[in-house]
Amino acid sequence: MDQLKRIDWQAWGFTIGLIVFFREASVWVMTQFDHPELGNLTGLLSLLLVLVIWRKFKKLPPRLVDTNNKLMKESGFAFLPICAGSLIMLVSMGKEIPLFLVVMFISTLIPLWIYAKMAKKWL
Repeated sequence: MDQLKRIDWQAWGFTIGLIVFFREASVWVMTQFDHPELGNLTGLLSLLLVLVIWRKFKKLPPRLVDTNNKLMKESGFAFLPICAGSLIMLVSMGKEIPLFLVVMFISTLIPLWIYAKMAKKWL
């Protein structure tokens, strides 16, 4: 119970609200250009851009940084269903598994590593 008292619910709500707002606004904007599939990517990049610009003029609130760090650590569990689906698909792929693994490596691990380096340096 003591753990729940130390959670900054206001910062959590603001952080999640900020993420949802940027994502939904970007999906809406990209829908106007007939490419709603690019909404998530543009939302991520626009939020990163706004935070980098904000950091040039002011310091980011420590509450936002702490909440973001906790959110990034805990969000790994959101990928478990995707991993299960990938495992089922791997079983049925046969000879195409090495190519699939290369594509998975390039399209997930490398961008996440780059994003982590950017966030560490700029945020």
